[in-house]
Amino acid sequence: MAVALVTSYSIAKFEIRSFPARGISGVDVHKPDRPVRAEMGGLAVLAALALASLFYFGIDFTLDGPPVLFAAAASTVVLTGMVGVADDTHELSQRFKPLLIVAASAPLMLALAGRTSITFPILGNVHLGILYSVVAVPLAITTSANFSNLLAGFNGLEAGSATISLGTMTFISEVTGHPTVAAFGMILTAAYLGFLFLNWYPAKIFPGDTGTLVAGAALAAMGLAAGLEFEAIILSVPAAMDFSLKAIDRRPFKQRHVFGNAVVGLDGILEPAPYPALVHAFMKVSPLDERGLVISVLALQAVFALLAVAIALIFI
Repeated sequence: MAVALVTSYSIAKFEIRSFPARGISGVDVHKPDRPVRAEMGGLAVLAALALASLFYFGIDFTLDGPPVLFAAAASTVVLTGMVGVADDTHELSQRFKPLLIVAASAPLMLALAGRTSITFPILGNVHLGILYSVVAVPLAITTSANFSNLLAGFNGLEAGSATISLGTMTFISEVTGHPTVAAFGMILTAAYLGFLFLNWYPAKIFPGDTGTLVAGAALAAMGLAAGLEFEAIILSVPAAMDFSLKAIDRRPFKQRHVFGNAVVGLDGILEPAPYPALVHAFMKVSPLDERGLVISVLALQAVFALLAVAIALIFI
């Protein structure tokens, strides 16, 4: 865990110094002076995952679960991160990007080829047969990755949500008897926490699509690998709410290009852009600056994290 945290923080520090000079940067649109910050910081999380995973296997290969499951989840997450890198650098088509994420889910599809059902509280097992591996797995990875990619754009929001949701899945995996998945989650939680120190308000670096896609894919991968799909769904509710609000608009998922971003006043208070989104709903309920908005959304994420834990413990 310490390896992931230190690696993520150190590489993010390097990115802050070097990326803007190379044009890998973005404008912080929710600051009055619109400063330029390093972009694609999710590379630090990916590097931390890779190094910490190698270190973990090097010192302890006596996992209580199949090492292939750890490797498959990590491979899927890293490949999804590579899709994020391509999107950050070349702006992939919104139709092409999901297909690449489906392809990235192949390692986990293969590792879970023998699984045929999903367990829901009260309902019990829902048998899917071969559809579990060939449909449910890629659909979950792709949907979760894109959910996380949409609920973004404010200092600390993406990394904070990832830290809460992945940390929660780590705890649930451990208490329900899935130490391999818990080890994987611990590494990613630490990686996002290390990055969050530099991404918190006022952010010095942004995660980019690399960081957001990885967060969503990792949450889904953990839920699938541990058979905790329902808990992963609960943790995805805030992002799903944002997705739903944007989907019902007349210009689904194109609103930001048409209407722009939320406007920040001289007093720091945010005024929502004229289209439905979860963050805009918070702005309409109460005057919020960027820090207050992010804390409010993370508090909502924490509520669903507690709900996921409660459900897991009740139906353990």
